[in-house]
Amino acid sequence: MPARDRRLRDLARERVSILLKLADEVLKMDEALARRYVELAFRISAKARLRLPRRVKRRYCRRCKTPLVPGFTARVRVKKGCGGRRLVVTCLRCGFIRRYPLEPRRAGSGTGGPAGT
Repeated sequence: MPARDRRLRDLARERVSILLKLADEVLKMDEALARRYVELAFRISAKARLRLPRRVKRRYCRRCKTPLVPGFTARVRVKKGCGGRRLVVTCLRCGFIRRYPLEPRRAGSGTGGPAGT
């Protein structure tokens, strides 16, 4: 990758992180401004062809770009179904629903019994 492209991507990555941080800070005061910051960050990342980490993408509603805060802008539930357990996140602003599969619990791991057995 040429040095110019690398500099542009680094600049875009820096601006995206600043915008997402600002969106989290301003959410309690002005939700519309927080949505605008997230929208701009996603647009910059798309234009610069940046891949955002999965944990970053899951923090914002895919439809309305609202930062998802459990109990404030999102409802989070664990549902059991035929395909296993799922984490269901519902945006309380637009109603968009995301379902994430949860890994099955492994027998033997966890804090169910005495240590060392």
